Amino acid sequence: MRAAAAASDWSGLLPELLEEISRRVGDVKRDRDAFAAVCRPWRRASSATGARLNRHALHLVSLRSGATAVDFSDRAGEVKKTVYLGTDAGGARPHRVIGCSRGWLVVVDKSCGASLLEPVADGRRLPLPDVTSFDCGFIRPLLADDLGGGVCFSVDHHAYRSHIRGPNKKARPSPPETVPIQTMRDEFFHKAALAVSGGDRRESFTVMVIHSGGSGLAFARPGDKCWTSLRTSASTRYQDIIHHDGAFYTISRGDGSIEAWEPSAHGGRTLKPRLVTGPVMAWEFKRCVEFHTETFRQQAYYEGARYLAERDDGGAGLLVVSTVAIFTDDNALRTRRFKVFAVDEREDRWRELQDIGDDVALLVGINHGRRVSTREYQCMEPGRIYYVLKSFAPEFDAMDEDGDDVEECSRYESGVHELRTGVASRKAVFRHAAGGHPVWFVPPVAAPPRR
Repeated sequence: MRAAAAASDWSGLLPELLEEISRRVGDVKRDRDAFAAVCRPWRRASSATGARLNRHALHLVSLRSGATAVDFSDRAGEVKKTVYLGTDAGGARPHRVIGCSRGWLVVVDKSCGASLLEPVADGRRLPLPDVTSFDCGFIRPLLADDLGGGVCFSVDHHAYRSHIRGPNKKARPSPPETVPIQTMRDEFFHKAALAVSGGDRRESFTVMVIHSGGSGLAFARPGDKCWTSLRTSASTRYQDIIHHDGAFYTISRGDGSIEAWEPSAHGGRTLKPRLVTGPVMAWEFKRCVEFHTETFRQQAYYEGARYLAERDDGGAGLLVVSTVAIFTDDNALRTRRFKVFAVDEREDRWRELQDIGDDVALLVGINHGRRVSTREYQCMEPGRIYYVLKSFAPEFDAMDEDGDDVEECSRYESGVHELRTGVASRKAVFRHAAGGHPVWFVPPVAAPPRR
């Protein structure tokens, strides 16, 4: 009986045979999704039969609508490879990507849970603590609301502010807020950064997140029972976070202050902040806007978007990329320009850069930045900023008039900005269905080892 069952176990077929079957399934999305959903070996075969990722190529990675797969596309939004996630990866379906580092994605799922997702091989996931497990207990699940029976959360901002400020500082009392699960999974987690201390065990990963509209910071490791909150100022709103040179670095949305969060000298699980550079908002705004107004004779407005970037090879140095919007005479958005600053911690200031090096390019996404070597990634040219941002381009007006619009899709534009000349050229305008915005992804040298 057991021998007969083993003989009929289709998941035990040779990988070569499964890959041949996968090739004959065809390119119909429904058929390929059904094939990949059978089991993990079939999913691996389905992913393996597609195009291989070029280690030295530039990719955008995004969740397919419905979160059945991860799509790798070029800068024009054309899908080059699809990796199927299957149903046995654990947890709810991924909903959006909030971080990408070292070949891993940090994703938020349909139930507002966060996890690490390995997108290259077979979609393995390492769950992070539940969103209701914050150490101060300010989030509680509500099974149903009185309106439509949907799942909601009770968010007690007063309890959170009291926790992070400490017992000696009073916070203004306020009643808990009822937040629908759709809003929580779309807005609660803003950005995540990943640190790897060595090895491939769960204990080697540490994830730090910006949450609650940019006002909160917390960190956790796979296997932890709760998120550990960090004490922050009530008026500070964080915009970006990266892991660099052994510490997590954050930059604020308002005055542009940069802090390094490092392990406490007294031990324990907490991280202590160290001020890297103080407020820079006033002079950064002035220099960015005056530069474009005087040079291009165009009306300019500082958008306030800032991105932290480090060398792809881990070399020393931290950069800040700021965006400036350029308008037409009719006050319509014409294009975007970028300014790059080197962070000088010793002199407590940012130094504007006209050149980022002969073998360096920058990647800028919706909420992240990255600095890479053009010697290793020869598809990019040095001294340029490759960007993908949400778009309000007029091309979409014609695209939407054809009546074939995709439900719940977002609009994006990709382009290249040459830093020395200040000229930006838009390469493509594309749409992406629900599933979160695309993020830059550089394939790792080798896929993370299987556990």
